[in-house]
Amino acid sequence: MDNSTFTSRLSKRIGRSVAETSRLADALTDVIRQAATDLDSVAVPSFGSFVPVKEEETVITDRSSGKRILLPPSVSITFRPASFLVRRLK
Repeated sequence: MDNSTFTSRLSKRIGRSVAETSRLADALTDVIRQAATDLDSVAVPSFGSFVPVKEEETVITDRSSGKRILLPPSVSITFRPASFLVRRLK
């Protein structure tokens, strides 16, 4: 499902315009992104939580040239569904 399909389906479900729904979804994304930057989790009741996972910097060696490359630290977000959501999807 792409972003426009998600936004249109969600707007019908919550009874709001597509533009307003898009702004709300963008705002939620910004909140989750900012929380992940601060290494804080975001919990949505009855839905789940978004947990940031920080990977430390690593040094890898390029096999063909033998050069060592430093990869900077990164933060990825893991979604942990709530038990209510898991039961609903079964």
